[in-house]
Amino acid sequence: MPKITIEVSDTVYSLLEVLLEDGNVEQVVTLLVDHAQQGVYRPGAWEREWIVSAFGPDFMERLERGDPYGRGDEARSGFGIMFQRPRSGRSKMEVGQ
Repeated sequence: MPKITIEVSDTVYSLLEVLLEDGNVEQVVTLLVDHAQQGVYRPGAWEREWIVSAFGPDFMERLERGDPYGRGDEARSGFGIMFQRPRSGRSKMEVGQ
């Protein structure tokens, strides 16, 4: 599994600490990553607007229909929204880089 290491200033750390009562910044970052990935693969999710406002809409051109987790027909929500995944060959992990 890929691992990401980030460094933030003391100020940024203290700002992130207030988001959870216990001040667990690692958990804050994990939650942010979880919401970001949901915004990418779930077109109807509230997180999609958040991702578009942060990164712009261009990323959507690099997606195709399909469940990134390989769940097949189970990839429909109660609202009938199909999930999206990176287009074939887009992932650095897929192409061995």
